[in-house]
Amino acid sequence: MTNDDIAARLNEIAALMEFDGEPFFKTKAYERAARSLEDSEIPARALIEADTLTELPGVGKAIAQKIVDIETTGTCKYLEELRAKFPPTILELLRVPGVGTKTAIAMFQTLGIAGIDDLQRSIEDGSIATLPRLGAKGVENLKTALSRLALRTHRMRLGDAWELAHEITASLEAANIAKNVVAAGSLRRMEPTVGDLDFICTSSTPEKALDFFCAMNDVERVTAKGDTKATVWLRKGISADLRVVPHRCFGNLLQHFTGNKDHNVKLREYAIRKGLKVSEWGIETPETGRVRTSATEEGVYEMLGLPFIPPEIRLGLNEIDLARKGQLPELVSLSDIRGDLHDHTMWSDGTRTIEQMAREAARRGFAYLSISDHSSGRAVGNGLSVERLRQQIAEVRTCATSYGIRLLCSTEVDIRADGTLDFPDDVLAELDIVVASIHSGFSGDKEKQTHRLLRAIENPYVNIIGHPTGALIEQREGYAFDADAVFRSAAKTGTAVEINANPARLDLSAAMARRAKELGCTISIDNDAHSFEDFDNLRFGVGTARKAGLTKSDVLNAREVDGVLAFVAAKRKAT
Repeated sequence: MTNDDIAARLNEIAALMEFDGEPFFKTKAYERAARSLEDSEIPARALIEADTLTELPGVGKAIAQKIVDIETTGTCKYLEELRAKFPPTILELLRVPGVGTKTAIAMFQTLGIAGIDDLQRSIEDGSIATLPRLGAKGVENLKTALSRLALRTHRMRLGDAWELAHEITASLEAANIAKNVVAAGSLRRMEPTVGDLDFICTSSTPEKALDFFCAMNDVERVTAKGDTKATVWLRKGISADLRVVPHRCFGNLLQHFTGNKDHNVKLREYAIRKGLKVSEWGIETPETGRVRTSATEEGVYEMLGLPFIPPEIRLGLNEIDLARKGQLPELVSLSDIRGDLHDHTMWSDGTRTIEQMAREAARRGFAYLSISDHSSGRAVGNGLSVERLRQQIAEVRTCATSYGIRLLCSTEVDIRADGTLDFPDDVLAELDIVVASIHSGFSGDKEKQTHRLLRAIENPYVNIIGHPTGALIEQREGYAFDADAVFRSAAKTGTAVEINANPARLDLSAAMARRAKELGCTISIDNDAHSFEDFDNLRFGVGTARKAGLTKSDVLNAREVDGVLAFVAAKRKAT
């Protein structure tokens, strides 16, 4: 079994333990072990053979034995004991947006609701209204969530699709039967979710490239196969296409299949006004019948009299007009990011020490790293009390420049329901920079949530609003708030809003980040890393920022550390 497979079993144990009434620190131990296994680059089988499982953060002897059993048999005695206590559909409830474990447990214990079908029946017969503290609005929210769940088609999060696509790309390249292998489509545009994978390549032996593609280990079945194209269904639950084209028109096909549809429509309309016709096979002059092809995308746009338009902004908005006028922004790039301002360690719910995080960040070329562990209000995150925070501050100050990187003292402080913060101002004043986030109370109405965010933004010691909408992609809708009011206040007070690079979040979305920029906000692109492997996620945050049209000057952590600290000082001085 893969590490991800085993981690899924550990997370199932954790969820069922909560239904069984086990204390949170026991369930979190399994979640932490699952995350460690997911983060490990070493397969579980190799860890078992080397007897090094317990070297993983959060994996003690008891959990290590369960990992051995799961890797060997697909399950373990404890998991089967937990499964025997509950209906097999019980964990379906956690797939419903807005239904957390506590609500699911209350549904099961109070009304015997043991799955989505039971929940639907309870809503239809009205018995759901008897659930304590639910209320009429809560019932309506459940109806909406179930309807969305029923309509949802399977899409893969960008992070998962990215890893899978690049494994396939690497395999094709290593086989030496294909060149110029590129994953196009929504993946290349850095969309938050991907419905399928589109691969483009060139090859002198197309039939061999297609045969290899169809025979890969990732393939569950071949859906279609021709002379230049094959479609397969992958074991991870997503469809993939491979198109093999002559080198001379590779750029035309890559441009066409990078899309999106609206961009391509507008590009065709633009070409028609110039007396040209654009297709995936070339650019035709209808009057003469001449068709020109290009081996590169740059050549395609050049033939149309346009500069290269980056894939992330091919959205059918105003990018073609900007290109025509020579006004395309110079988008922020991965190399522009100087440091990370939102990161966790083993002090709260991270899986690495401060030293481990710092050394890896330095190895990757970061100039600074902010240690931003949770405050105590988020009990499930082993949050820091004031006393523990001050102990951490002392440790960070002691080793602030010891690992080839500048460490900053920070916190991810909870924004309470009334907009106050977990830590008092005099404690926040001791920190270099402060991230404030909402982690609970998502069901408040729009006016209350707006007030909550505005009050936090107006605090002189809050410098970044973390994952501002609280949404989890394909799992949870964000809370409602007046985005324009929040962004205007953030711009006025000198408070940054975050693009959280975790591919489960990507929050702010590109559309909201674009609006934040329009209203004058500074953006911070942060990993919200809980392990140093999470630093890889920065590409997704930068990709989202590029989709939003952000430049280097829009991004707080594209500044050197002195610029970041000056940003913090300016707000404290102004208020």
